[in-house]
Amino acid sequence: MAMKENFISMAPDEESSAKVSLIDQNKTLMIDQYTTDVEAGAPEFVEDIQNINDAFEHFKPKVGVTFTDAEGGAVEETLKFGEIRDFEAQGGKGRLVQNSPFLSGTKEQIDTNVKIRKSIEQNRKLRDILKEAGSRAELKEMLQSMLDELNGAD
Repeated sequence: MAMKENFISMAPDEESSAKVSLIDQNKTLMIDQYTTDVEAGAPEFVEDIQNINDAFEHFKPKVGVTFTDAEGGAVEETLKFGEIRDFEAQGGKGRLVQNSPFLSGTKEQIDTNVKIRKSIEQNRKLRDILKEAGSRAELKEMLQSMLDELNGAD
């Protein structure tokens, strides 16, 4: 039998005679340990798990991660996974981002910056102001005074 590059195993499952499915060339398989409380040694054998939802319910996978914020500081967070969809990022729209306060906050900042940039690109007068160094400095001072006033209103 010729070996293919994208296979996991061609060995049949002894109980069902099924073979492990091939992975398409345009797919990525990510294998990792998503729990930190597993002891080394013999793995736990659980017989009553019938489907993936039962596995999530029994094992309650979670992993501690350290993110780096914009200032270079460390942000500790525990990501919990209750179903397969919890692993989806989908360009920031998936459950992985929604379930993480750090990632959702970062996405919110990115979305805000994108909106501001689009507004600047579409506003001709503002683009003209930003082209000139003197006008840009005046705008910066005006925005800073507005920001100071907003911060003082707290």
